[in-house]
Amino acid sequence: MRVGDIMTADVKTVSPSDTFAEAARVLASNRISSVVVKDGDHVAGIITERDVVRAVAEGVDPATVSVGDRMTKELATVDRKTDVSDAARLMAERRIRHLPVVDKGSLSGMVSIRDLTSWAIEEMTGGHELPDLERSSAALTAAVEVKDA
Repeated sequence: MRVGDIMTADVKTVSPSDTFAEAARVLASNRISSVVVKDGDHVAGIITERDVVRAVAEGVDPATVSVGDRMTKELATVDRKTDVSDAARLMAERRIRHLPVVDKGSLSGMVSIRDLTSWAIEEMTGGHELPDLERSSAALTAAVEVKDA
């Protein structure tokens, strides 16, 4: 199974000049927990709910601080042909819950820990052969490791 088969294609984005308050509105109105930061066509970073909470806890005014000032810039990405178990391992190693999918330099989707968990459960209960069970086990292990982060 490939990342392109389980990813969410409708990725919400903000720009580096948007404020944290604007990013939080995108998160809340779409009921999502991360938003990709795009500078034109370039994927520049990511903001998560945890980033917003951390900023508020540090006394930052979300209405004035820009996304570009506090976004995660060293972004792990995969392409849509990446094996799901490899994406799960990368997420576990980096202790991340959201992994942008880039196709030929352009954002094409997002894989979340929830996507991986759903896929792994389907693989384990769908009567698939041993190789699929091994990959789904890797995805569930990654989900547990990231959740405990």
